[in-house]
Amino acid sequence: MTEVSMEKQFSKAQSETNQKTAGYPIYVVVGAGPVGVRCAERLLENSEDAQVVLIGAEDEAPYNRVRLSQYLSQELSLQELENPVRKQSAGRLAEFHNRRITRIDRQERIVFDEEGAPQPYTKLILATGSRPRVPDIPGAHLENIIPFRDLRDAKVLTRLRDKSQTILVAGAGALGLEAAAALKTQKNRVVLLARAGLLGGKLSTTSEDYLKAALSVLQVELIAGAEIEVFNGSKTVSNVQLSSGENLHVDTVVLCTGITPETTLGEESGLDTARGIQVSSFMETSDPDIYAIGECAEFAEQVYQLVRPGFEQADICARHICAQKDKDIPTPYSGSRTDIELKISHIPCALLGKTEPGGNTSVYRYENRFRGQCREIYLREGKLVGASLIGAWSERARISTAVNDGESISADALCRFEQDGYLWTKQEKQGIKQQPDSYLVCQCNGVSKGELCAAIANGKRSLHDLEMETQAGSVCGSCRPFMAELLDTPVPNLVMRHATSILLISLLSLLLIAIAVFLPAPDVSNSVQVNWYLKNLWYDNFWKQVSGYTLLGLCLLTASLSLRKRLKKRNLGHLDHWRYFHSIVGCVALLVLIVHTGFRLGDNLNLALMLVFLAATCTGSLVGVFMARNHHWTDLKLREHRKWWSRVHYALLWALPVLIFFHILAVYYF
Repeated sequence: MTEVSMEKQFSKAQSETNQKTAGYPIYVVVGAGPVGVRCAERLLENSEDAQVVLIGAEDEAPYNRVRLSQYLSQELSLQELENPVRKQSAGRLAEFHNRRITRIDRQERIVFDEEGAPQPYTKLILATGSRPRVPDIPGAHLENIIPFRDLRDAKVLTRLRDKSQTILVAGAGALGLEAAAALKTQKNRVVLLARAGLLGGKLSTTSEDYLKAALSVLQVELIAGAEIEVFNGSKTVSNVQLSSGENLHVDTVVLCTGITPETTLGEESGLDTARGIQVSSFMETSDPDIYAIGECAEFAEQVYQLVRPGFEQADICARHICAQKDKDIPTPYSGSRTDIELKISHIPCALLGKTEPGGNTSVYRYENRFRGQCREIYLREGKLVGASLIGAWSERARISTAVNDGESISADALCRFEQDGYLWTKQEKQGIKQQPDSYLVCQCNGVSKGELCAAIANGKRSLHDLEMETQAGSVCGSCRPFMAELLDTPVPNLVMRHATSILLISLLSLLLIAIAVFLPAPDVSNSVQVNWYLKNLWYDNFWKQVSGYTLLGLCLLTASLSLRKRLKKRNLGHLDHWRYFHSIVGCVALLVLIVHTGFRLGDNLNLALMLVFLAATCTGSLVGVFMARNHHWTDLKLREHRKWWSRVHYALLWALPVLIFFHILAVYYF
């Protein structure tokens, strides 16, 4: 007997044993990504006796690939990235990892892995997802050219981020934007290549300008309208030649250039495929015993590259498989909204519903440049059909619901929106605790405030436990601050070291500047009762030289921060320690200045020198305030304002050496 016939005979026997003798259905899900895990959960939920088998090809246990960018930016730990099947299975769930399915025997209803091990099924669900699209560019095989798709890629990029001086991120879609922000550190340079505009050109010109400003604040460089022509390097990529003629020296290239549906298993099994595996409105393939969901599925000539449509497909698929009666059959799938939601550092961005202008679509806009907020709503015949946002918007959850329902918007609401940025009353600005129990906190999983409160009352008192119980916050994570607020647990921020001390020193410096400018100088010449040492400090030539040269030395010390920034290859201590040292020296310099001048601003050249010195110190102190509070006032674009004040600070510092030179020359000459 041949090996093939023996395998077939064994397979048939295995199938009969598990499906007929056991007397219960076996539902096999191939693919342990978020959509596959969701399908397994829904199959357990909608059936009472079925055995559910979840098979993943990766080494790792199921994890949330939607939040890989947050893991890359060190906002999440590996534990927080876990995405297990959360439903109680009562022994009805079997999970296999590092097991790649390579063949389907549709006649016998058995799948085989790489080693030939069989797994019978009653119904088979393909959730094989997609693979990264690697552009056909010369040199794309070189080392350190990494497609960003899975946890293994994220771990490699974490290592390369700390070693690389220049990183090029190719592709400015949602993944590319998040990856560029996550890869940026104080020691490296990150360049984002946007061939067709940010988010694929789906933003309006105004919104794109705000998003560009956000990237600039993060010090992510943007190159727009250019393509990669060739990757150069002997073994590792070292240079990228662009269509604009620019040659960019790089250490690492991250490819975020789109995805290709993983249809290999379906194609080799004879299923109908086009871009993806073609499915019906109940996610059935051309074989009624096989379903396809997520990024590998194609419905009505469309492949969805987002996780939320995959969740909707998983729900319909599971309910259709488990339906016992006609009344249990779900409403046919009719497609999904293609909302795009992302967070670049602390800045939320979203495109909700239909945001294409033109025709009978009216666009209304609200801008607040200080807060870095741009909000746009799209109406057709008075009904809300789409919205976009850059920056925080407390009405975001209600906006999504209103777009989904096509809610009518009154003229008064439109006037209020254009004036203060809110469509409804400002009660929406209240905290989550003031919202009704029906308020939808987690848009991705449809979890309300009431469900979260019930879970908290049942003893789920941490973010992790609350997520495991309700699934809220397990997809994009944007609702986790609301969950933390319900738990009375502050969401941890990556705060700058010595932030409190720098804030206090900066405020003290601003106070000293105000005293020097606005308080009148004391008149020590009218009284013989004034302490002799004050007269010595303010009038004696020797002590004036001591305080003057001390001040000059302190000014040179403060310039050491600039030295630290420019010697990036040298390990000269953490930059935050230098900032702390810089702020202390700056405050001491102000005190010495008061001693040196006796609170007098002077005249002519001395007045110019005093004003420039005080202005430079003032702007430096403001930069210190912005740095210290940057991770607390997340709705303000403090980094951008800090950058602006820093430029003014540097400009004033360039004028100081010239003025000091003429001041010393004038003192000794005259």
